[in-house]
Amino acid sequence: MSRRPDPGLHAVARVRAVRERDSRLGLTQALSEERQGVERVQDLQERLASTPPTPSGERTEFLLAAADRAARAAAVSAARSDLESARLVAMSARERWLADQQRLSAVETLLDRRAQERVHEQRRAEDKAQDETGTNVWRRNQESGS
Repeated sequence: MSRRPDPGLHAVARVRAVRERDSRLGLTQALSEERQGVERVQDLQERLASTPPTPSGERTEFLLAAADRAARAAAVSAARSDLESARLVAMSARERWLADQQRLSAVETLLDRRAQERVHEQRRAEDKAQDETGTNVWRRNQESGS
């Protein structure tokens, strides 16, 4: 019967791998939202910059143009605020992913070390068996030669 060694540690590794994958997906989503925020800010800034100058004609035209410019400036300000929030979320997601990645790596390293120790122990057992076989052959040769 071939039983997998360290079943509990393998279960921990599976859980850590799922958490790492989930946090990586969260980071991907957060970075996407950050990129969209950057694009939105750039688009709104371009729209604000392309707003025609305030007309010097009628008072109604002047007030409408000023209100349009103020609305565009407010939209840029709100988009910048949203972008800052998206950046904070992305930074937090990156930190979470790095922590999850380190935890997974620690468990994988421990599994590798234990596997190496088992290989080393198996070699020692094989060497011991060979030494005993050699000793038995030598004794038989000594006994038959005397």
